[in-house]
Amino acid sequence: MDYFFVKFVDWAWEWKYLLGVLLGAGFAFQLYTIPKRERLFSLYMFSSFFLIVTTYWILKPLKKALFIGYHKLHALNFLGQTIDAAQVELLAKELNIVVAFIAMIIYTLLARRYKREHYTLLVSSFFVACLVLFYFLLNSANAISVWTFYLFGDLFITSMLLMFFSFLNDSFDPKTSKLVYGMIGTGGVLGGFFGSSVIAHQHTLTDPTSSVLLPLGLVIGVILIEHLAAHIIERRPVLEFHSTSSSPLPEGGAYAHAVEGMRLTMRSPYLRWMAGIVMFYEITSIVIDYQFTSSVIHTVAPENFKTYFASVYAFSNFSALLVQIFATGWVIKRWGIAAALCVLPISIMLGSLGYLFFPILIFGSLLNTFDYAFAYSIQQTAKELLYVPISRKEKYEAKAFIDIFWLRLGKGIAVLLVYFISLNFSGDSVRWLSLLLVMVMFGWITLGLLAGRYHKRLENEPTETIPPGA
Repeated sequence: MDYFFVKFVDWAWEWKYLLGVLLGAGFAFQLYTIPKRERLFSLYMFSSFFLIVTTYWILKPLKKALFIGYHKLHALNFLGQTIDAAQVELLAKELNIVVAFIAMIIYTLLARRYKREHYTLLVSSFFVACLVLFYFLLNSANAISVWTFYLFGDLFITSMLLMFFSFLNDSFDPKTSKLVYGMIGTGGVLGGFFGSSVIAHQHTLTDPTSSVLLPLGLVIGVILIEHLAAHIIERRPVLEFHSTSSSPLPEGGAYAHAVEGMRLTMRSPYLRWMAGIVMFYEITSIVIDYQFTSSVIHTVAPENFKTYFASVYAFSNFSALLVQIFATGWVIKRWGIAAALCVLPISIMLGSLGYLFFPILIFGSLLNTFDYAFAYSIQQTAKELLYVPISRKEKYEAKAFIDIFWLRLGKGIAVLLVYFISLNFSGDSVRWLSLLLVMVMFGWITLGLLAGRYHKRLENEPTETIPPGA
């Protein structure tokens, strides 16, 4: 395949040692700027984030290639119309809303019942069991195994990131978090680049059952690191911040407790702004991914799907790694969180305009790069910093609502929109969806500015110290 992104992966793999030294030097500088007392715990969290995201980026091209490859050969009839593989994938993303709602309820109840370190262990152990099951299910590619594996991939990353960041945001004060989140975030971005590069370059990892074994080992590694991190954090006092809700929540029954995060979010302007940012991003991400997938389907041969997808992901994640190491910390310290939250929507606006005028494969693929280069670096870091100066209930329960159910609802809205538009627009005509994205970006930028300014106020709010083990 004579494609730019495939050539890039080969080049990066050839010069991997030199790139490793350069990136390692940048990481060492990040670590040096962290207070000594926080370095060991930060390294544990860096490693855990690295393994979680590496696992996902190994699973992502695999689940996508299996799903699209299966429906490329087995057309699906929906509402009386035969739809292509890209449109079937939109339906699968719509089904994620149901899965996310169930997961939100379960995680909310777990967070209320278990300590933070036990909560993370339960979530990780569940995914170990799932990966063992898929080792056997993926022996044959049928509709059941392909669909469940696709849904599993999305549930894995949203659940593991919810677990990871809820724990992380409950471990630092606002001042310290600004010093350590950049370095910890590098672990996730590095994991994305490493995971996608392994799949893109190691073409022998094409057997689905063999490809599942590596993620299984990585998630077991996450559990071990979580255990080590818990020993450090359980001896520390916990800072309790004030709730951002405008009024106390009324008492409710079992159902109210299950959807406590939704109730908290609806009563807090700050949490609603954060939910709005998540909604706008998910709508944007779905549109971009559909444009990207359509560009690939109409240009790349089916037998090259997996390699091409993984190569684009590797390039995008390498770009994100550069941004995270050399730009994220500087932007947040120099310009603040409000400015950092505006970087991604501005970059997507520029990328969408480029694809609108040049609807070809490389520009369709670069949409993915504009998205991931900033979404998993500066946007992820800035968004998670918003959760630090809020109450523990909001950190766990409101975050579960926003990052699990609300996130998937945003995807569902975008899926319906893109699906019905795609019935009339295909091929080069999908570029007109970029006009929708440009309009969405203005709303996103507004919410980013509001949330960033409010966060600055919350940093100065008084806190309560809870003794360890209380």
